[in-house]
Amino acid sequence: MQKQRTFSKNFLILFSGNGVGQILPLLFAPIIGRLFLEEEMGTLANFIGLAGMISIIAGGRYEMAIVLPSDKSRAMNLFALATRIAVVVTILSGLFYFFREPIGRFYKDDSIADLMLLLIVAIPLYGFTNFFTQWLNRESKYKSLTYSGIARSAFISVFTILFGYASMGAMGLAMGTLVGLLVALVLMIISANASLDFSLVSRKGMTDVAKEYKDFPMINSAHAFVDLLFGQFILYAIITREFGAIELGLFYMMARYLLASMKAIGGSVGQLYYKEASDSYSSGSDVSVVFRKSVKLVLYFAVPVLLVILFFGPEIFGWYLGDRYEKSGVLAQIMIIPYFINFVVSPVSATPIIYRKQGLAFVFSLLSYVFGILAIVFGNYYKLDFYETIKIYAAVQTVYYLWLFIWYYSLTRSKK
Repeated sequence: MQKQRTFSKNFLILFSGNGVGQILPLLFAPIIGRLFLEEEMGTLANFIGLAGMISIIAGGRYEMAIVLPSDKSRAMNLFALATRIAVVVTILSGLFYFFREPIGRFYKDDSIADLMLLLIVAIPLYGFTNFFTQWLNRESKYKSLTYSGIARSAFISVFTILFGYASMGAMGLAMGTLVGLLVALVLMIISANASLDFSLVSRKGMTDVAKEYKDFPMINSAHAFVDLLFGQFILYAIITREFGAIELGLFYMMARYLLASMKAIGGSVGQLYYKEASDSYSSGSDVSVVFRKSVKLVLYFAVPVLLVILFFGPEIFGWYLGDRYEKSGVLAQIMIIPYFINFVVSPVSATPIIYRKQGLAFVFSLLSYVFGILAIVFGNYYKLDFYETIKIYAAVQTVYYLWLFIWYYSLTRSKK
């Protein structure tokens, strides 16, 4: 009973912050939607996809292991190891600037070439935000995570609007995002500073944890990289090249604001699930209890979103974001089923990490993304319009997320 109360209390803390953090962009969305063109949103989507794909492996994914060891010394060495790797990756990311023109030709979008210099800022911001999120989660500093999330959303929205009024286009969108990330990261550093003890870090310590948690860079890192490679980078690039930047902008705005309403819940439950499920697994308790509790919680919020979008998607997007984004609502109606199932699955997506089944998880995700990309290519090859093509893509994603849910639950029911 005490565990249940603690879980609920921590959820409310995280949800209140994540909820405000996701509501703020929704409140500012009508202004942003009218300040920026669809193709400018498409350019931002490609930039975020590229930056995210690189930053997700910036720390070798060792940061994902920070919550696992009970010994603080090992956790600190994981933190330090991830940090050193990120510095190297950040320096190397500067090379993209010298290939900006070929990158622009690849996307058939000259605007993205102008954003390549920002990668050297974006990658450490995304990377270190992930590191400190895991550290604060380990230390159960949920209020700090809450405040930083609110600050990130607020500053991204405000600066994006300011840059929009300055007619900075896609550059303004990217810079607004980076300013928000910077503010959130500073708040995280301040909060985590007292609990970080670098005197525990040593070369031998980092070598030991690098070997012990080698599955994270070898498997989990590849898994996370493939998720963004196929889920954003390749998907967005194909949509841009074959259907146009406007269509990508419509798709991105649909995903951005539809998923925003889900992330407030899923992110809060996911952070708690990873910690609670890891503790239950370590102590030999029944992890499926935490699993069912987490899924039940997100379902309370997922079902209303599903029904509203199914019946009123185009009207909501057109009224709220502006007439030009009404078609984003049509895309939302198409994608709401796989998004709904993903909403239920994503909070418990750390299950394979806990059970050290990252290899299988990687294979499953790789297959799903290959079939997803093939669905887009199939639609383009047979000259289907963009919306018919997305229907095929949505069907593939639905099957994948259903399979993941069944597999995750079967893992929690199995013995060590």
